[in-house]
Parts: sequence; structure tokens; C-alpha cells
Amino acid sequence: MRIGLLQEGDLVGTDVASRYHQMIEEVRLADRLGFSTWGTSEQHFSPPHFSVAAPEVLYAAIAAQTEHIKLRTMASVLLAWNHPILIAERLATLDIVSRGRAEICTARSNNLHTLAAFGVDPSATRAQWEDGMDLLMKAISQPVVEHDGPVWKVPPRDMMPTPVTKPHPPVSVAASSVQSHGNAGRRGIGVITFDNYFGFDYLEECLTEYRQTFDAADHSAVLAPNHYTGLYVATAFCAPTRAEALEVAGPMAKTYFDFILDLYVPLADNPGYEYLDRIKALIEHRDDMAWLAENTPSVMIGDPDDFIERIKQLEAMGLDELLLRIDGVGHDEVMRAIELIGHEVIPVVDPSAVGTR
Repeated sequence: MRIGLLQEGDLVGTDVASRYHQMIEEVRLADRLGFSTWGTSEQHFSPPHFSVAAPEVLYAAIAAQTEHIKLRTMASVLLAWNHPILIAERLATLDIVSRGRAEICTARSNNLHTLAAFGVDPSATRAQWEDGMDLLMKAISQPVVEHDGPVWKVPPRDMMPTPVTKPHPPVSVAASSVQSHGNAGRRGIGVITFDNYFGFDYLEECLTEYRQTFDAADHSAVLAPNHYTGLYVATAFCAPTRAEALEVAGPMAKTYFDFILDLYVPLADNPGYEYLDRIKALIEHRDDMAWLAENTPSVMIGDPDDFIERIKQLEAMGLDELLLRIDGVGHDEVMRAIELIGHEVIPVVDPSAVGTR
């Protein structure tokens, strides 16, 4: 099981400039310790817990200071304010400067606050993502792109630059609904389960839908089918003891879960997001971090043995990679958690990563 790192520039106890440079240092350490992937999401207007609005610029700085770790946008929002051609050009540039380490995960957004600022109707996000994906896949794999879709229309144009990874860098989508997992399977792209506070049975339902639709779909026209499954763990922290881990990361886990409740409860009333209605049943647990850590895939707080046990459980479900959000607890604690996972967890769950750095 590969272990990756996902961070979002949480500003608890610091400022934006300091946090960006701290993250660069943290990724350099993760690169040396065998972490598989690093990424950040594209977030707008959401301080203090999300401060990275232009991830591609930050990725370039990190690419110059790392050697092995994959750099994956998690996730690039494919909606009206992000032209797929621009996303393709930035991805190609990152692939070049990182010497072939670029990947991309896309999304349709789940933030009403952001959608309103950019004038996007929540009911239109799925259609915009679908057409954006059609154009993006052309733009990252063809020297000349042409597209006539319901959202985007592009006359024949030469693409420059193009990725060094052929036929194109790996593509996946951030998904939290069963339907989105199925859409990924039909397209032949990877899937990362995001913000799954709904339990391990729901995670299994999503993964089963992905696998079944992937296997049933005709991917003969897909240049590089990507049968990849990842899980985003929204709050992760490892310490020498479980009690210490909960003491350090419990407040962050509660803050993040409160953010998710505030985000998803109103979003559930919008067309296309009805599946989120089930999160209302979790409100009673908003103050019980131990319950969330035990019962939801999105919280992983404990000692190295707890991590190894959970990782083996998730590996048995068929997941390829965990993406741990270790953020919001201060730079020193983040570095300590990365060190502990790198020295005591990764050698057990991903032995192939040991000794290669």
C-alpha cells in the first residue's frame, strides 16, 4: 500500500508565506522517507484551513527540491473558471520540470461559497466536469486539439507544451458519491475517494461501483486506462501513543469535521448532491473524535500500530494508495508525524519504498 501526503496550507499558528515554505520542507522530508505522492487541492476564499489557490505555482517550487515523489494536483476543479486548455498546459509544464513526475486529479467542486463567487450553478457542475474532462484528455494527449462540446468549443490548435510522460500523465477524479465512482470507471480513469465520513461499508460500495463499471466499460478508445483507487484521509496524525495523537490532532479533526458539516449539510439540498444527506446523521458525533477515528475512513489518528492495522484493513478492500492530510497541527508536529510514518509505518506497509531514496 502506497502512502502519500495531501496538504492544503492550513494556517493555524502561522501566515501564508511561512506555511508555504514549511510545506516545501515537509515534502522534501516525505520525498526522502518513501512517501509515494504529494499534492494539494485548489481552494478559493476558504482561510484559515485552505490557503492554496494556485497549486501549480507551488508544485513548481517543490519539483525543483524533490527527486522521487509524484506530484499530483488533488484536485484541479474542472468548472467554468478553469479552462481545460490552461489546465493541460500547466500539467505539461509541471511534467517537464519534474522530469515526468506529474499527475492530475480533477473535481467538480463541493463548495457553495466558491461556486457562488465564480457564478457557477451547483446543478451544472457535473455537466461542466464531463465536458471539461473530454477536452482535457484531448489536450494532454494530442499535438493538435479540437473540441465542440456543450460547454467548451475550441477550433484546431497546436498544443504547446506537451507532457514528457506518454501517452499522458495519469488522470484520476476526486469522488465522494457512488455515481462519481461509476463515472470514473466508465471513463477508465483512476478515482480518489474524498471526504468519506460515511463509514467503511459506504467506502466498499463506492469501490465496488468503480470496479464493476471499470470492468464492464469499453476502454478500447482510451489511450492509457488508469485502474487506480486512492483514499483521501481528511485528518491524519501519527504519534508514539494513541493518547498523544488524539491530544495533538483531535482539535484539528473536530475543526475539519465542523467545516465538512457546514459545507455538506446545505449542499445536500442541491440537485446532484442528494447523496450527502446522510451526513446529517453524523452530527451527533461532531464532538467525539475517538468515534470518528474508529468508524470513518476520513479520520486516522493513532500510533504506528494503529496506522498499520488500518492500512492493512484498507489494503484488503483493494485500495492502492492512502493520501494523508497531515496539516493544521503546526510545522514541528507535521515533521514529527512524517518522520514517524516514514520510519515505522512505510517499511511495514510499502517495503518497496524503503532503500530507494
